[in-house]
Amino acid sequence: MFKVDFDQSVTMDKVPSTSAADALQDLMAMHHVTQADFAQHIVISQKQLSFILNRKAYMSITVAKRIEQATGVSARLLAQLDFNYRLAHEDGGDSILVTPFDWANA
Repeated sequence: MFKVDFDQSVTMDKVPSTSAADALQDLMAMHHVTQADFAQHIVISQKQLSFILNRKAYMSITVAKRIEQATGVSARLLAQLDFNYRLAHEDGGDSILVTPFDWANA
């Protein structure tokens, strides 16, 4: 295993465009699994899965763990994909002007 020094990380200029929904859609297509069958395997409703796949809702940690149990795809990877996607596409939410500290690298 290798160690990563996050203080020495390199910033990326690319905006993450892949979410857990994309990964699941690819996986389902590759294995010819329907939404109904996938939902049944991970014990959620087909409607809930549809919301996740269409990015109307993000998956919970519980759902990510169920997907890991059913498919072997890491729950951590799915959660990280969703987090990165949400962070990259979030508009900030509110219009409050935050005043940065002088020492902050904003």
